[in-house]
Amino acid sequence: MMLNEPHRVWIDPKSELAHLLDDLGEMPVLLEKNGEIYRLTKEEESQATYDPEKVKAAIRNTTGSWADIDADKFITDLYRAREEGSRPASRP
Repeated sequence: MMLNEPHRVWIDPKSELAHLLDDLGEMPVLLEKNGEIYRLTKEEESQATYDPEKVKAAIRNTTGSWADIDADKFITDLYRAREEGSRPASRP
């Protein structure tokens, strides 16, 4: 097992736990041990497998998506927003 890979536990498809997981479907399962909560979620196929062609297609689909943005206006607006801040003014 590689260092960054999750640990796999095989579950017998006929077990009570397997039936519970089937009943829950896409809902996460919360496991509690000594007051600590662990979240168990179903691994999506897109997360489980890496497809470089899908990644390349996604990058190609975003190419040019900001082509109509006025870069100078965007930068000016960004600096103005930073100066103004996003929090409401404090009351005296």
